[in-house]
Amino acid sequence: MQNLHNILNNLKKQDQQNYGIAVFDIDLKVTKKGIMLFGEVLTENQKSQILKLAKNKKIKIAFDKIKILSDSSKRHELGWAIVKDKMIDLKLRFVSNKILNKKILKKIRCSQAFKSEILRVLYKNEDQLLVQQNDLTLGWVDRGKIVIKKKSLYKEWKKGNFAVKGKVIKILKINCHSEFISESIVDFKKNNTTRSRKKISEKIKYLIIKEAEKYLGTKYLLGGKTKKGIDCSGLVQVAYKNSLDIILPKHSWDQKEMGKKVNLKNVISGDLIFLIKKENSHKHVGIVEVVLENNVKRPHINTSPALLKRGIGTMEPAAVNLIHASLEKKKVIRQSLEKVFENYDFVEAGRIVE
Repeated sequence: MQNLHNILNNLKKQDQQNYGIAVFDIDLKVTKKGIMLFGEVLTENQKSQILKLAKNKKIKIAFDKIKILSDSSKRHELGWAIVKDKMIDLKLRFVSNKILNKKILKKIRCSQAFKSEILRVLYKNEDQLLVQQNDLTLGWVDRGKIVIKKKSLYKEWKKGNFAVKGKVIKILKINCHSEFISESIVDFKKNNTTRSRKKISEKIKYLIIKEAEKYLGTKYLLGGKTKKGIDCSGLVQVAYKNSLDIILPKHSWDQKEMGKKVNLKNVISGDLIFLIKKENSHKHVGIVEVVLENNVKRPHINTSPALLKRGIGTMEPAAVNLIHASLEKKKVIRQSLEKVFENYDFVEAGRIVE
């Protein structure tokens, strides 16, 4: 019992460091069948930590009734809110407005929300609310910058074409109101010729890159999502949302879980590359741009012309760039992969659409 109390108290202290206050209210009760846990935490990871540490200490948990506030399917929200300002900052952790200043905000901004955006309200402290955006980003906002709504806005909040873990979104056709249909729903052999699929694929690449290019030169801003300031994962998020109406998570390592992994040798324009900064282990992401020479890929040096004529063998592009919000350059830049790898270690590449 005492061991479990210590585990819970230690985890609560960790959460106070992560979120400013502990969104962690767990109690326990001893029953004939074992220990029962009940209360609320913010994330699934918090609950997993409790159960894992209890198991390591050989403490039997008979069952738990722990609410996970960030799990939108369980509907544990306190209520709903609408953003009334043109733009508001979401803060990674709670810092009282009595001491909050621009210097602190610069370090704890995690995202931004815009006028009329719907927010799911999970927790409150002083004059701030812990909210969740529809891309599942969590953050603290000032109470005075939003309007509280009593009516449930869950259905409207969940609208959108969400990227999925382990799956690539196949786009059936491109127009001003692009349609997104899962591979599991449509038999593309019946509905699309090879030529039409290729045209769609090229258009997808073009749209993503053209959207990313609009932000070239935009200053780096941690948590930013606009042309006034943007960070690496924010650039990826807005490029996909504005070009194809696909919603990705805000943070890079959450984006890494979306779509499917691809070999670095096989990346195409629009793919994502995830990196770790060599000097400080900061996580990073950028958008691949494959540049072709006269619109044709060069044969790989190890591939014979005879095999290439038969459609067998590998091809390599004239150049592969990364469009990314660089903290070093303090802006969004286009950079060759060779140059990028001088400062970053490659982690993996991912594909969201095709």
